[in-house]
Amino acid sequence: MKRWMVITALGLAAAGGIVTPGAAQASSSEWFQVYQADVSGSFFQTAAISKTDIWAVGDTFTRAGKSIYRPFIRHFNGSSWEAITIPHASGSTADWVSASAARNVWVGGLKNSPVATTVVYRWNGAGWGKVPMPATTFLQGVVALAPNNVWAFGTSGAVSDDIFHWNGSRWRFYLSDLINFVPQGISASGPKNVWVSGFAFSGRKQVVAAYRWNGRAWHPVRMPHPVFDNAGPDVTAVSPSNVWIGWFDNTSAHALHWSGDRWRTVTMPATNFADPTDIVPDGKGGYWFGPQAILTGNTWTAERVPAFTGGFGGVTRIPGTTSFLLSAGVEMGSSSTEKPTLFRFDL
Repeated sequence: MKRWMVITALGLAAAGGIVTPGAAQASSSEWFQVYQADVSGSFFQTAAISKTDIWAVGDTFTRAGKSIYRPFIRHFNGSSWEAITIPHASGSTADWVSASAARNVWVGGLKNSPVATTVVYRWNGAGWGKVPMPATTFLQGVVALAPNNVWAFGTSGAVSDDIFHWNGSRWRFYLSDLINFVPQGISASGPKNVWVSGFAFSGRKQVVAAYRWNGRAWHPVRMPHPVFDNAGPDVTAVSPSNVWIGWFDNTSAHALHWSGDRWRTVTMPATNFADPTDIVPDGKGGYWFGPQAILTGNTWTAERVPAFTGGFGGVTRIPGTTSFLLSAGVEMGSSSTEKPTLFRFDL
């Protein structure tokens, strides 16, 4: 689950870009703005089905800075970004989106309630439907593989730190008896390769851990268990033989890579702003580590982002292309008000 990152007025990179030891010079391409909504708020997440079918969600705020409980959604139809309204959805936010096809788009957020409770809607290509949820369920990460195959992690009532599955008619709980595992990220390359990363407790220490769904059952993953004490661990499952798990500790960034037969520790340069909780294949054999660092083989390439004050969410690849989207909230001029903004990068 990608965390929201706050950046300064100088942007993530200095004006001249970043070149670190062992890193190649940045490409001539850069992140550029493709859309900005004229409201107070931020985009949190995007889901790209194709280059002509892209969804973006986020939160909006009143002048006093309070959340507006009405799903804020934009949809790119190939020519423009259109505002989307979900009928009868007032009273909840839109914090995440996951889509497997044009007729299977899931949007979820929080209900206006003292207890964190998720409200979920699904677009079937013709209309929106509200997905029934168990009482006081809070979903923190969701992967929609099909209308009847959705995985998520979160909490539900007295059940904490669980994994949930939607089979088309109801939610089922998994792993609730595993009190020594706290999910933090979820990813899937297909119905028989779903990964949930997180941490477990070893004495008084938190260590990196993961579970994998092979199409029949969840199994603990045999892996190194480094000590974890900050953000993550998040996971990116590209295939059964290509999985990344990344996290931050209090001093540096870390990642493990599964190649199908062994785990390899990936070392990140200390000054290239690599984000191991946001690893995305670049379509050319490399991997984005957040919006500013690409790893190809053993070579790191530093990329620039526009200089702005605000925060950003995750990187999303547009399928069938080597183009990417970055969700953000950008403060305009001398104003401290952020506006929901989307950036694009073309390799």
